[in-house]
Amino acid sequence: MSAEPSRALAPAARWVWRAEQALGWGVAVAIAAVVSFQLDGVLALLARVLPAVALVACVVVVPRLRWRNWRWEVHPQAVDIRHGTLTLRRTLIPIVRVQHVETSRDLLERWLGLATVKIHTAAGSHSIPLLLAADAGEVRDRIADLAPAADEP
Repeated sequence: MSAEPSRALAPAARWVWRAEQALGWGVAVAIAAVVSFQLDGVLALLARVLPAVALVACVVVVPRLRWRNWRWEVHPQAVDIRHGTLTLRRTLIPIVRVQHVETSRDLLERWLGLATVKIHTAAGSHSIPLLLAADAGEVRDRIADLAPAADEP
C-alpha cells in the first residue's frame, strides 16, 4: 500500500474552509482594528494591515492547499488518509482494528449536501470530512462491510 491515496474530498470543502478562515480571521481583524486606535504610527498601521493580509491569504491560499493535499482511499486491508496544509500527515487504519464507523452532518454540511465519515478504533477515531452525502454513505457502508464482525476470529 505504498501508492498515495487518490480520492479527493468534495470541491465544496474549499468553501467550508474559506468560511471557517474568514470567520476566524474576521474576528482577528476586528479586534486588531479596535486595538490599533490605542497605538500610534507604525504599530497602528501594522495592527491594521497584518491581520487583513493574513485574512486574505488564509481565505485564498489555505483552503486550496488543504483541499489539494487531502486524499483518502479504502482498501480491503486498511483505510489510507493523507492530509495537511504545509505538513502532510498520512494515516493507515487497519480494517481489522475498526470497531464502528459513522456519518455525521452538521448544519453547514447539510446545507451544502456534505457529510463526514468517522472511523472508530480502540485507539481513537479518524475522520474523512466533507464528502458528498451519498459518497459518505457508500464509504461508511464499505468500511463496515470490510470490518470484521464481533463474532469473527
